[in-house]
Amino acid sequence: MRARRARFAGAAAALVLAALMASGCGPSAEESAERAEAAAAQAQAASVRAQAKAALAKEQAADAQRRADHAVELFEAATAEFNDAANRFDRLRREQQEQDQEQDDDR
Repeated sequence: MRARRARFAGAAAALVLAALMASGCGPSAEESAERAEAAAAQAQAASVRAQAKAALAKEQAADAQRRADHAVELFEAATAEFNDAANRFDRLRREQQEQDQEQDDDR
């Protein structure tokens, strides 16, 4: 990652220097170096900000995953309760039908 940042900073410095030369400004080597260093520092700061944003996004994704896992657990618990209630209802319905059938048989 550091090598990538260094390459990016170097490329940014080269672009700044090329832009200065192309614009017809003939800055001294010292001024060019200072500008290149400033551009490299800005590029490095941008890289640090991007890394911080990436870390935050990773944390947010992990939090979202935890919430999704919890939602799945709640759904599974609700499904189990629903199935239990449905089974009890079916059992009661069968018992009622059996009682009704016994009463009809007694008549």
